Amino acid sequence: MKILLLNGNTTESVTARMLSAVAKRCPQDVQLVGATAPFGAPYVSSRAAAAVAAHGALEAVRAAVAVEAAAGRAPFDACYYACFGEPGIEAIRAETGLPVAGMAEGAVLTALQLGERFAILTMGAAWPGMIRELLRRLALQERCAGIGVVEGDGLALSGDHEAGRPVVAAAARDLLARTPADVLIVAGAALAGYAGEIRGEVPVPALDSLAAGFEQTLALARLSAGSRASA
Repeated sequence: MKILLLNGNTTESVTARMLSAVAKRCPQDVQLVGATAPFGAPYVSSRAAAAVAAHGALEAVRAAVAVEAAAGRAPFDACYYACFGEPGIEAIRAETGLPVAGMAEGAVLTALQLGERFAILTMGAAWPGMIRELLRRLALQERCAGIGVVEGDGLALSGDHEAGRPVVAAAARDLLARTPADVLIVAGAALAGYAGEIRGEVPVPALDSLAAGFEQTLALARLSAGSRASA
């Protein structure tokens, strides 16, 4: 199988870090290909940036699909949109026909298999409102116990876990102290990897959105491949 990992931000080092992280849990028969939005924000943290990212992400997928086709290589079996909130995911699904799993959708669906209610820890003051809109579209807003924000620069936090871990852990404890959550989703590309580092410091299971979304992508790819084989 071949999976396209899509980063809606323009920072290629974030794409590389996410590819490295998911490769550690990737089956040997799965090939990973990364794609980074060619224009937009280095880190999506506003409604305006999300609107541009929807277009940038679609262009990145178009380019990746075209490259594989021009080289005569096998097409992608699925796309993992590794940007929490996944702006423009519906357009990508409609145009490519690929199974597309989003980081937010995948993490939320996984959280619902672990507990009754979940809390989401994210980066950026604009994201709570955007996440609530996403949850309303999914008809899952009542299952969300609360949304918290980690203060600081997302790209800096992504690249320096030694300095970032106590900041993320403190924000997680504060969020869980004021919400009746059974599961904590540590959300977004910038916070990828932190869930495992703070698990011993929070009272509920901490779920890494990058890992959860990737596992959902693998499941979609296998189900899709099975459907084609039986057709």
